[in-house]
Amino acid sequence: MKSLLSSFKRNYHSFIPVKYPEFGKLFYGQFISNIGSQFSYMALNLLIFELVYNLTESTEFSTLAMAILAISTAIPMIIVGPWAGVVIDRINRKYSMVGANIAQAIAIGVIPFTNYFNIEVQIWLIFILSFLNSSFARFFFPARGASIPKLIDDKNDLFAANALSAGAYQVSALIGPFLAGIIVGLIGYDLPFFIDAMSFLISAIFILGIRTSLYIEKKSQNTPFSDLKDGGKFIISFPPIFYLLIVFSILMFAGGASMILIIPYLQSEMGLVESEPRAFVYGLMIALSAAVGMLFAFYLSRKKHISRPIQMITFSAVLAGIMLLGFSLSPNIFILAIFWIGFGTIEVSISVPLQTITQETVPDNLRGKIFSFINLSITFSQIVGMGVVSIFASSFLKLRGSLLLNGVILLLFSLLGYYVMHKFHLEDLTEVKRLEYYNKEDY
Repeated sequence: MKSLLSSFKRNYHSFIPVKYPEFGKLFYGQFISNIGSQFSYMALNLLIFELVYNLTESTEFSTLAMAILAISTAIPMIIVGPWAGVVIDRINRKYSMVGANIAQAIAIGVIPFTNYFNIEVQIWLIFILSFLNSSFARFFFPARGASIPKLIDDKNDLFAANALSAGAYQVSALIGPFLAGIIVGLIGYDLPFFIDAMSFLISAIFILGIRTSLYIEKKSQNTPFSDLKDGGKFIISFPPIFYLLIVFSILMFAGGASMILIIPYLQSEMGLVESEPRAFVYGLMIALSAAVGMLFAFYLSRKKHISRPIQMITFSAVLAGIMLLGFSLSPNIFILAIFWIGFGTIEVSISVPLQTITQETVPDNLRGKIFSFINLSITFSQIVGMGVVSIFASSFLKLRGSLLLNGVILLLFSLLGYYVMHKFHLEDLTEVKRLEYYNKEDY
């Protein structure tokens, strides 16, 4: 019994949010916010699909509306994202995150009140509020990624902290959509949005409690435009980051764009015509995927370092292409769910190495801009992919053919990535920069 108690105490004190209380405040606040965001994300997609379908009685128009919704959340990453990165690298990142959380709470909390307008106006108001919510988020996520190294005293724990954060996100993706599907089916769409708004406010309170200074140590004296150019120059001059941008762009073009087809696919190909079972199955699929991703993330959180992170990312992209092909060729809902489950693991095995590589190879005064550039690159590809998918899905390829094409594109380009990775020795270049990070204080 004594041995068991000692083991529990040892594991408890080695738990990263306990070991580093300042990181814990960011971790717990973001965990709560992630759960709320999963509620509203689930409800928002189902609401838009149902509103447009009730208005037009057309699956094609509903698919197009979901594409517009996705684009309305993606465009701010292009318009606002790069300049948000410049701002983040000039101010206290804590207040950037707090301000973003409060603004997001307002934008999401207003959505239920759009019910007082007719359907056409309600749809466009939701698009506008989604755009605003995403715009405010551009000041949060890069600031969060750039701040984590300052909240972890031992740099050897950085990978574990990122993995644990990814695991917490997967827990939220496990809980949120499943419960949101039940709430939408039993109560309606309003409550998930109010839950999300409250979660943003709770997150802001946690982050306000951070005492560690999140100011930039080497503040830029250049103009904002010069700062923006400095971020771009760093990416071009450092091949591993440039390569990862391309890999993620392809992933978002092929895999991310396919997300808008899932709900219409469940209706037209899997026969889930009624909104309640469709919401339940959609939520259950996301929950199963998140459960597997959560277990994998917690496994990674026990490691100090992955020796070949770029290879891990490239291999994960190949697997994503294979699973997307299997998803598009599934004859029934059960086979489709099996392929879908793997996406949670893929998300973790890509996001954790990317986050850590960026934190370990980019100086502190450039991190906000680089994280914003990463969002910009992958989002631009996402928007292009959504446009292409919407055209294909509403014309000659239809839903199944569009998913199949995305899987083929992703698989071919990911296999090409293996050649590029070895040809230009990207792992070696990353390791050199990583060693600089561990030996310099301004990294």
